[in-house]
Amino acid sequence: MLIFIGPNRQRGNVLGFKAFSDAPQTQHKTYNWLFRTRLLPSATYIFTFLDRLHPRERRLAAKIYRHINAAGPGFKALNNPAKSKNRLGLLKLLHAAGINDFTAYLADEMPKPSNFPVFLRYLSVSLPPVTDLIHTQRELDTAIEKLAVAGEPLDDLIVIEYCAEPYEKDYFVKLSAYRIGGRYMLDLFLYDQQWYVKYGEVDTMPPHSAAVEAEILRENRWVEDAKKVFELAQIEYGRADFSIVNNRPQFYEINFHPQFTMSEYDSKDPQRLKNAKFAARRRMDAMKALDINDTAQPIANIANSEITAFRLRPWRNFAPQRY
Repeated sequence: MLIFIGPNRQRGNVLGFKAFSDAPQTQHKTYNWLFRTRLLPSATYIFTFLDRLHPRERRLAAKIYRHINAAGPGFKALNNPAKSKNRLGLLKLLHAAGINDFTAYLADEMPKPSNFPVFLRYLSVSLPPVTDLIHTQRELDTAIEKLAVAGEPLDDLIVIEYCAEPYEKDYFVKLSAYRIGGRYMLDLFLYDQQWYVKYGEVDTMPPHSAAVEAEILRENRWVEDAKKVFELAQIEYGRADFSIVNNRPQFYEINFHPQFTMSEYDSKDPQRLKNAKFAARRRMDAMKALDINDTAQPIANIANSEITAFRLRPWRNFAPQRY
């Protein structure tokens, strides 16, 4: 069984499992449940939403993560909450490691980027940028001041150096690589004619690109680069988003709870549809490899003063309200 730990609003992220008759049994539980349950059933636990947790919640979740992994056969946990990094921490880490050619800064520190243009986006939520591209230090200072006056907390805004270029013709692309336990694999390409590629339509892509996509998917190109990123970030389950700039992969973020949906099956391109089925099948096979078919008895959850305080004093904790 697989147990995803995350907010209620992300329960739908694994709806695509229903498309597979051989999908492992899954449950979705909240951090509120994790902190309050007395017993932990035998399963592989996948910790998600790590970059949104309060430090107190991360500390408590990390203790349970270690407790599960120390329980022996029938128990496993992925994604150590104590070691997770938010978007800013990840971008700084990848730049320092020489993987990314760009970096990011906290807006609250009145940064002076080494390279322009830049843009601002939120740190705590995955929403589109809050500014267009900014080309000078003066423009950046003005933008930050305006956002502060408008009531935006500057410690939740980051300045990111722009690093993108068209991948094919005038199309930008978002590439994705999954890590699912010990397996790494590429996913479908997302194209857009704007530099910020978020979703895009299923078939928004240059002509004849599906055949090239098929070759790259089967080759699993750039997967070794992605593997380095996951290992540096110490993330055991997630999706890394990246693109190719100056012939080098440039990584933008890691999503801790990527969607496993079948929206790609709406494609009207026969080759694109084959690619979608191939990528989804490979992801599902990796998910099956995580499944623990064990008859181990449940173990007791951790017991300490911190978790007791959480259970008895809900007004002092965030998880019941947020999750």
